[in-house]
Amino acid sequence: MNTPSAQSVPRPLDADDPVREAVLQAATAPLGAAFGDRVRVEVVQLNRIGPWVFLQGRMRGADGGRPSYAGTGYEARQADGAMSDVYAALLRKADNAGADHDARSWRLSDHAIGPTDVTWLTWPDEHEAPPALFGF
Repeated sequence: MNTPSAQSVPRPLDADDPVREAVLQAATAPLGAAFGDRVRVEVVQLNRIGPWVFLQGRMRGADGGRPSYAGTGYEARQADGAMSDVYAALLRKADNAGADHDARSWRLSDHAIGPTDVTWLTWPDEHEAPPALFGF
């Protein structure tokens, strides 16, 4: 069951949008926890509908190339060819939270590090997020 939103079409959070940096900070926290500053995200899409934001991106190393997962819990997956460079995150603005441009206002509902399939296909139902947010 999906929660209806007054806005039904996703709105991209462009580079000049003041909310973008806060959302990216909250969305990429799991990457920081897993890899420190060795991995960053190159945004492919960053869309918002109401209190929901979906990020799909490519993980990149500090040099801008493919990241190395050596010495991390993802090293074996990469060696086995079971690790993509995809990163996806679903966020929701917390009820009664502060300003949209404050990263503490955003809660990570789900994320996927290096999936080899489209793991976010089930997120609309699992989290009651609008399917249009994901392009479905």
